Amino acid sequence: MEFTTIPVDASSSHSRSLVPPVGNLPAELLIEIFALCAAGDSLAPIVLGTVCRTWKKVVDESPRVWQVVVLDDTKRSIVASQSQARLWISRSAPLQFDVKLNVEDADHDLPLLAPFLPVFNRWRNLTITGARQESVCLSDTFSRLDTLNDLSISISDNDHLDDACRSTFDAYSPLWPNRIVMNIWLTQLPRAELLGPLRFTSLSITDQSPHSTRPDSAAILGLLKSCPHLESFTLSGWMNPDVSGSQSLPIVSLPRLLTMNLRRTTFTRVILSHINAPMLSKLYLTDLNMSHHVPSDVFEPGDSEDEAGDFSQSPWSDQATGMGLRNLIAHCHPPLKTLEMDYSDMRTKDFIYVFDHLTELEDFLITASDMSNTVIRLLKPYDESTMVATLNAASTSEEGRYDPCLSPVPSQSIRLPHLRNLELYNCHRISGDAIVETLMQRVKYTDRFTSKDTLEEIVVSDCDQFSIQHRDMLVKEMGPRFRLY
Repeated sequence: MEFTTIPVDASSSHSRSLVPPVGNLPAELLIEIFALCAAGDSLAPIVLGTVCRTWKKVVDESPRVWQVVVLDDTKRSIVASQSQARLWISRSAPLQFDVKLNVEDADHDLPLLAPFLPVFNRWRNLTITGARQESVCLSDTFSRLDTLNDLSISISDNDHLDDACRSTFDAYSPLWPNRIVMNIWLTQLPRAELLGPLRFTSLSITDQSPHSTRPDSAAILGLLKSCPHLESFTLSGWMNPDVSGSQSLPIVSLPRLLTMNLRRTTFTRVILSHINAPMLSKLYLTDLNMSHHVPSDVFEPGDSEDEAGDFSQSPWSDQATGMGLRNLIAHCHPPLKTLEMDYSDMRTKDFIYVFDHLTELEDFLITASDMSNTVIRLLKPYDESTMVATLNAASTSEEGRYDPCLSPVPSQSIRLPHLRNLELYNCHRISGDAIVETLMQRVKYTDRFTSKDTLEEIVVSDCDQFSIQHRDMLVKEMGPRFRLY
């Protein structure tokens, strides 16, 4: 039997049989398929890139594949998730991206969102699942912004985190439609190393927990350190009975900080003593007075008893506020122009120090202070050679023998030399005589020698010892500059 040999191109037939149909797909279609896979699997682009060289090339060179960032705090550590986010952000450039978070621990929200903030203008959609649900389109919101400036952090316990309807990004105010605030709800502040540099210029931290946890001053300072561009800072809350452990805290540099507001907190001394804010121009201290003593492990020069021995209903908080201001001034000599102390107070020795050093202050408002006649008389013109004499009532008779305004040149000094607005509310321990005496002497002198820096507005309201007769005397001398409510 004879056999006929038929030549066969085995190599060609074999190679065609081994090539799967997907291998013949154009790169454009592969990109769309890979993008669909990436939307449902957090690490799909990495896995797809390991299949073959062709797929790796498609994945590496196609930003479209990296447009969906899926992070899950139950599957990967915060550090690993942040590294993933940064890789996806880099690979998806210059396209927009979507962020999908599954977060079971609310304290992970800010660390997981932090990597996306520097490129917020590329952020298209945000979806949050897990402990809370949120889905929002951000492209229209962020398209109006040049920068994302405002961060608001609310601290609460787990039982109250879900009480309010919350939106991560919201309008700052109806009056500011193009200003967006980022809202974060936590049970405790995150560690600074999990945040990296944040570019916010405004930061607000509010303790809303009815059962506040032990304060962590290091965490607050760490968060401030993560926000080196801050121009405005507000801290509200933590009226805790213990502020120990602040001796080894670092000084945080905030070179751009202009405005600071501290409310209802025992952290006043800690914060003021541990920030370097050489541009600070406005300081608001609100509801800091407390009658009970709060233990502290800090003792510094100035912590000794107040030599004046003046009465105070809130001696501990007076000392904490005064020492905080002293330390702030000593660290950076801020050019404060506005100081408002609303139900906040200091010792007499602290008022002396502050008035001697705040040479740029223009507006001073104080409410519910126990300040004495000694303090208000600090604002009178004084002769530096007899400074001590001006701190007591007896000095009045001596000064009456000589009128410095008759001198052709300035012969005395003025504390707070640029003060233009003075407001006193509910200051019940100052006598009306001391108020009238001080203001009349000051205004007469400054009108004569420093008319550009004389008092322009004076308010005295609900001060028990300030009578109608005192009012009439100031109205006669001050005219429309004086107001009584």
